[in-house]
Order: sequence, then structure tokens, then C-alpha cells
Amino acid sequence: MDSREDEWRGQPGTLHMSEDLSETRCWALLSTHQTGRIGFLRNGAVQIYPVNYLVHDGAIYFRTRDDGDIGSLLPLNGCAFQVDEVRSEAMAGWSVLANGTADAVRDEALLTELWGRSAEEPWAGGSRTTFVGIQPTQISGRSVQAV
Repeated sequence: MDSREDEWRGQPGTLHMSEDLSETRCWALLSTHQTGRIGFLRNGAVQIYPVNYLVHDGAIYFRTRDDGDIGSLLPLNGCAFQVDEVRSEAMAGWSVLANGTADAVRDEALLTELWGRSAEEPWAGGSRTTFVGIQPTQISGRSVQAV
């Protein structure tokens, strides 16, 4: 160990490594979870809601109500979707962020396929029969781990 390494050892963050994730890795990580967060603007304020989702053919889908906070604003021309995993005991984790647009799914063939997929029921109460598709225009991710 050279003297520069010795000088920084023990300083906050010096024993951690972070890296950008490839788009392929981001999609793979998105596919490992069923709950994420959608962010969007409503009346000039950022709203962030947890949603149960699934990934299919390069898009992210979740169910909502037509007249709910999200459904009533569709289409969303700018939204963000985030999923992450934190392993506190290992001081490690990752985060994936997808930016794009969201709208109600109207294609009957796609709706049939989505309804046939095994997905977690939405946690929010009430009838959530409108599938919303997020079409990412940008996807990025980052991982952090102890070295």
C-alpha cells in the first residue's frame, strides 16, 4: 500500500466502489423486482407513488384507476420510474432510473398478454383495471459496494 492509500484509509466513502450500470444490466435488475416508484409532476409539485409493476418487451407496466391520481393525468409526457435494492449489512446496493412517457394501454392484444402475466396485485385499494405503460427514453443505473 503506498502512502496515498494510507492517507485516505478510514475516511468516509474511501472503502466503497460505485459503477454505472449498462442498459442491459438495468433491464435485468428491473425484472428482479415487482415494486417500484413512479414520479411525475402534478400542479407544479413532484409526486412519487409506489406501484406494483412488471417488465415486458422494453416497457414497464402497472395498474391504476382511470379516475385516480395517475390515471386522471394520462398521458404523462415526462415521468420517472425507480427501483432499487439496499443491502445495509453489506454496505451495498443498486438503483435503476427510467425516464420517459406513460399512457394507458389500449392495444387489446397487449392487454390480453399483460392480464395473463403473473404479477403482484396492486397494494393500493380499489379497482385498478387500467394498465399504464411507461416507455423509457432513457434508462440508467448505479451500483455501490464495499471493496
